[in-house]
Amino acid sequence: MEKDQIVDTLNDLIRIVEDSHEGYRQAAESAEDEDLKALFNDLAAQRGAIVREIQRLVAEQGGAPDMGGTMMGGAHRFFLELKSAVMGHDRAAIIAEVERGETECLRRYDEAMAKELPLPITAVIAQHLDRIRVDRDRMAALRGVVA
Repeated sequence: MEKDQIVDTLNDLIRIVEDSHEGYRQAAESAEDEDLKALFNDLAAQRGAIVREIQRLVAEQGGAPDMGGTMMGGAHRFFLELKSAVMGHDRAAIIAEVERGETECLRRYDEAMAKELPLPITAVIAQHLDRIRVDRDRMAALRGVVA
């Protein structure tokens, strides 16, 4: 795989994870339930660390790492709907929207894993994928408790 293709793939992940980071940060600021506030702050911090790690990988490939999210398409809709759920203080809706957003992150990571990326990059992406999958499953379990 060409370096430009590697950089493009990694920058796509930066954008979706940065959207996630910003969405969780805003959700934590707006959440009334202390447990959700703590959860969203934790997820925001994790996503911030993932963004920085992918930016480092892009730089190692000689590329320019993206510094922001997409703020369009599916990710944008997700975070608008999440913000609406948080502002409406509907715990079940908040958890469902977070789970849906995590599913979109997983889809993007699965697409990246299907490409022929260098092994060290694939290893990092696989770790992120595992983390996001755990978080999505955590949301599904919370949704089950709320329902």
